[in-house]
Order: sequence, then structure tokens, then C-alpha cells
Amino acid sequence: MPIPSVFNRFACAVLIGLSGIAACTELPTAGPQADFYAARTQARVYVLDARSFEVVPQIGAYGAAYWCTAADFARRRLGAGWSQMIYVQKGRADSVVSGRIDAVTFTLDEVPRAEEHSLIRRAYGFKPGDAFSLSTAEGFCREIEPLLVF
Repeated sequence: MPIPSVFNRFACAVLIGLSGIAACTELPTAGPQADFYAARTQARVYVLDARSFEVVPQIGAYGAAYWCTAADFARRRLGAGWSQMIYVQKGRADSVVSGRIDAVTFTLDEVPRAEEHSLIRRAYGFKPGDAFSLSTAEGFCREIEPLLVF
């Protein structure tokens, strides 16, 4: 048997053995920042606890992207029903997890309102206690869908 053939067989056996070991090894993560949910709005959602999460959309995203992402995450990952209320726990601030600006923390637990209801309701004010039902928040997704003109 020629030497290159023996070498090739040995190299293949080593590679197969190493790939088997690599498949059984858990890859290290970069902490909580590495564990996120990417929504259809291209925002990232970081879980803070069982019922609270932080939405970090792309810089310059519309306010609708926050509510749309929160509804998407609450429905798909937390199993919330359409009538479940989603509350703002902490308004626009630096992200606790990623450090990015303009993150909003949402929760499924009721949060007391920071201010009295005004005559005009601002959907994108993001004050603690602001809330929408999941179905209403999901309705904001239609505001950020691309407009196709032919």
C-alpha cells in the first residue's frame, strides 16, 4: 500500500474522531447576550426572567417595531393568549443585557402607571404601565410591513 493512501486513511480517521468529540462538546456562550430571540422586525429580544423581556430593535426603528416584537415574542415564546396584556416595565433606556440604546423592557405582569391617562393616547411613549393587549400590539406589525408598489 503506498504511503499517501495510508496517510489519507489515518487523516480521515482522525477527522472523524475529532468531529465526533466536537459534536458532543457544548460550545461556550458569551453570556446572556448570546441568548436572544430574533423577531421578524429584526429586533432582538433578551429574556430577563420568566415573564419579563427586553426588546432591542435596530437603531432608528419605528415605535411600532417595539410593540410588534413584544407581541411576537409573548405569543410564540411565552405562549400568551391574544387577550393577554403586555405592559411596559421600563421605558426607552440603555439595554441591561447588550448595552445598546433605546431598549424597552416589557412584562406580562401588571405594572402601575407612572402617569395618569391623558386625553390623547400615545402609542410610542413607552412609560412604565403603558399597556396593550397582545392582539392590539400585534396589529402594530402592519404599520412596519413594507409597502409594495407595482
